[in-house]
Amino acid sequence: MEKMLGSNAALKKVVNLFVQGWVYCRREPTTQLHEFDTMKHVNFGTEVVGRTNEFFVWDSNLRHVISTIHEQFAQKEHWLTVFTNEKPDNNDIEGYKFSNSEYLMILDLEDHSFETGDKVIRRVQTKEEAQYINDFFDKVVIDLKKMDDPCLHYYVGEENGELTSHGRYSILDNTVCLDRIFTAEIHRGKGIAKALCQKMLLDAKEEGAVKGVLASSQMGHPLYLKLGYRDVSKMWVFERQS
Repeated sequence: MEKMLGSNAALKKVVNLFVQGWVYCRREPTTQLHEFDTMKHVNFGTEVVGRTNEFFVWDSNLRHVISTIHEQFAQKEHWLTVFTNEKPDNNDIEGYKFSNSEYLMILDLEDHSFETGDKVIRRVQTKEEAQYINDFFDKVVIDLKKMDDPCLHYYVGEENGELTSHGRYSILDNTVCLDRIFTAEIHRGKGIAKALCQKMLLDAKEEGAVKGVLASSQMGHPLYLKLGYRDVSKMWVFERQS
């Protein structure tokens, strides 16, 4: 693993880019993003992928920040993502249940070129296509209300005419944020996810993106390293239930 960023200021800068892009992909009309010196608070206003409120914290004085959250947020249920290379001490996060760990990653697009090979990857252009894709995967892959958003794009992969994968990205401040990358289990191991990401990064680069950020799962981490992403920080995700 490459050496992660050590500067708190550098970490904060990447976190800001990531949260901005991540929230843009998932936002609802009721969504609000509150920014503080040591954390960010996202209130979606409704449940989005199982979450309504989430706090993103990068400050080294974690216990103090969490105390502030509790003072302002009482006992409401929420999610907490902590950016630090070491798992937070249980004493600092008392009352939270550990969910999973991820990686905050960044990519310098100007240093890389991308190609999809013989894989069929395409951007979704119409609401009719989007509805078909949602029906095929039996879930809301694409928010039809956002199809005309110039800063948010949806993509799918195909093999022999059958849908195999999907993903999306936001592009803000010349930074592309990949989100919700998925490949059907029967099609994994064929390089489809790699081609999907390469196509999205290629198009984002042509739109003017110079950097990429994302949150990677443990399973997806090797893929993003191969694409040229580098680790910025580990992400520790916790849930607080009332």
